[in-house]
This record gives sequence, C-alpha cells and structure tokens, in this order.
Amino acid sequence: MGEANISAVPVPLPVTVSESQLRTAAARPLPVIGTNARVLLVCARETLSSDQKALLEALCAQVTDWDRFVAQAEFRLIVPLVYRHLSALPDGVVPDRVLRELKDRTFQITLRNLSMIAVYHRLIREVLQPLDVPFLFFKGAGLAYRYYREPGLRQFRDIDVLIPRRHMVTVGKRLREAGYRANKHPLWSTEDGLRFAQRFVGMMDWVSPEGVLIEMPSTLDGDWNRLPTEEVIAQAESVEIGGIRVPVPADADFLCYLCKHHSRHHWARLHWIADLNAILAHPGFDADAVLKRARQRGFERTVEAALAIHRAVAEPEPWTFQFDDPFAHELFRHCLVNQEGDFEQELALRDAFPTTSIDIDETRRRHQNRLLARTLRRFHPRPEDFERRPLPARWHFLYYVLRPFLYLGRQQNHAAGRD
Repeated sequence: MGEANISAVPVPLPVTVSESQLRTAAARPLPVIGTNARVLLVCARETLSSDQKALLEALCAQVTDWDRFVAQAEFRLIVPLVYRHLSALPDGVVPDRVLRELKDRTFQITLRNLSMIAVYHRLIREVLQPLDVPFLFFKGAGLAYRYYREPGLRQFRDIDVLIPRRHMVTVGKRLREAGYRANKHPLWSTEDGLRFAQRFVGMMDWVSPEGVLIEMPSTLDGDWNRLPTEEVIAQAESVEIGGIRVPVPADADFLCYLCKHHSRHHWARLHWIADLNAILAHPGFDADAVLKRARQRGFERTVEAALAIHRAVAEPEPWTFQFDDPFAHELFRHCLVNQEGDFEQELALRDAFPTTSIDIDETRRRHQNRLLARTLRRFHPRPEDFERRPLPARWHFLYYVLRPFLYLGRQQNHAAGRD
C-alpha cells in the first residue's frame, strides 16, 4: 500500500461539541494511514507478538522512502523502539544504511537520557531536598523507569516536576542560586518575575547548566483541578532512577493525567502510544482500580477512550476498529490524521476540538464554563504582559488595568510586522 493522503481530512467538530454532533462525525469511516505511519504504529511498543512481527516485515517491504521514514520516527520520538524492532527483522528487509542511522541516533538518545538522569540527581540533591518542599516527577524518566522493562527505550526531552504553587518563589530562588537560568526570558529569574509567575501563571520553566529544560507546573489539571496538587503529592509512590528514589504519581492518578494530557494533544506523538502500551502491560496495572479512580476524579470517559485506542492500535488495520463511544472514535481519527501530519496539524486539531472538558457533566455546563473562562482570561495578567512592561511585585495588581492597553499594543506591533 502506498502513502495515504489524509492531510485534507476535514475536522468538523466545533469548540463545544454536542453528543449528536459527535455521533454524526463518528459515522464516517476512519482514515487509512500510509505505510510509514503503519510501520511506526506497530513499533510503538516494547514487545511484538508473532503476528505483529510478520506484519512489520511485510510493511517494511513496502517502504519506498526510508529517509522520510527515519525523519518521521525521530519526529514521533520512538527511534529506540523502531531500531529495536527493525534490527530484529531478517537481513535485507531494512537497508543496512537505515539500520546504521537508526543505531547512531539511538546511541545519541541514550547519551542524552543519561545526561538527564544526572540532572535529576542534581535537582533533587541541590534544590528540592534542601528546601524540604513537596514535589514529584511525572512523565519522562519517572515514567520510563516505572513502567518500561527497558527504560532506555523511552525517549524523553525534558524534566517535569510538580510543586505546590505556594513554593514557586522559594524554589525559583534556589534554582537561580544553583546556576539554573530562566527559560525564554531572564526576567523570570528575578524576584519580581518569580512573584508574578507564582501569582498569575502557576508555571515555571528553567534550563539546567547542562542545557536540560525543566518544566515546573503547580497543577496537573489546571482547567478543572480534578487532580489536587497537595493530595496527588501526598499519595505519591516512588521509583529508583540511577540509584536515587524519586517520587512519582500513584498509578491510577498518573493514568488519569496521562490520558487527559495526550488527549489534549490528540495523541499526536507515538511515544505516548508506546507509554500507554507499556503501562497497560505492566504487571502492577489494575484496570478496575484505574477506572474507579477515573470515575472519582472525573476522567472516566477520557480514560476509557484511551483504553479503546490501546485496543485499536493493536489491530493490523487500526482504522477498522469498532468504537462504542463516538468521542473515542473521533479522538482516534485525530490520532491517525496526526500520524500523517506535522506540528501544525496537531495545533489545528487542538483549536478545532479541545478535549480537556469532555468528562465534565453536561454540554451546556462545559459551554458556559468555557465562555466564562475565556471572558475572564482576557482580563487576567499574562506572561507577555510582564515581559513587555515589568513592574515591581508590589504593583502587580496594576496589570488588571494595563492589560487591555498592553494587548492592543501587541496587536498593533503584529499588524505593523505583517505590513
């Protein structure tokens, strides 16, 4: 089968979609993806069944553009998994030069992963432990060492640390003293910048001396606060990463967060599919406990959609899978569309169909809350306001008054730039 052209697949779902609209959209057949995307989808797991190995071999014989294939594997963030599975195929199925390139890239990813483990150690020992602040790590290495049989097969690019909002200024000062720098703009490492971030943003981005991005949110569910930060941290479990115990979210809460996060991005990256496969294959996975927690937290529909997607991607022709829930059907449609697109494709889908409130009761309530949030957000101080007009912390309340004028100034600058 040649490469499918599904970039023109329409995205008919509005910002707030009703159940009838979902059912109408889900009546359409799912798009057929091309050979490259099919190979990568098969490779997005640690182990393959005999049938999957046979399918992979047959699909690789149909690949016509190996350079594009390697580029897509890198973009989808599953190069180590792809190399593992393709290198196990009989000689001649995959060109030697392709295997060498995948091997070289896997080696570079391994070195990068190891350097990031060192940053984990430094961050804990020099910053977080001395301050005695509550924290936990999520995604990245914590996920890899918790759920993967071979953690090195999971590629990660940054470090994600959850800390309570009330500790952001304290942690930020310590990071600055330890040689970390604020990402994007040096203003965020100042006293005024830290206080603005704690009061209005709830998020910090830092870069370690080694060049590793560290993202520090104060919540895992900013839209609805279904995962209270203090509670999630208090119930954390731990995993050993390179000889040090690292706090990570409890399994059920973590899967709720992960399904919400990946659904928000419409399952665009295949390392997320690999994560789902690894978590559900883990010996400690308890589906009943996860679904019970998902109901308690308000993520039931999102988690069940992810479980359905997990079953769909195991099919030889995943677009033939029959979904019970039209939301899961359309979410998987977007996943398939993303496998043939780029980051702009993902952004278009996110703008067309936000998924973060799908579990909130009643379409009308979701619509009203979204409208209210969008209205209030226009008056809420934004990071770009501080960057454009930095004020001392004691005057930060003035941003509520200045924001409309700062916004108009940015719009005028953008218009002038286009002219």
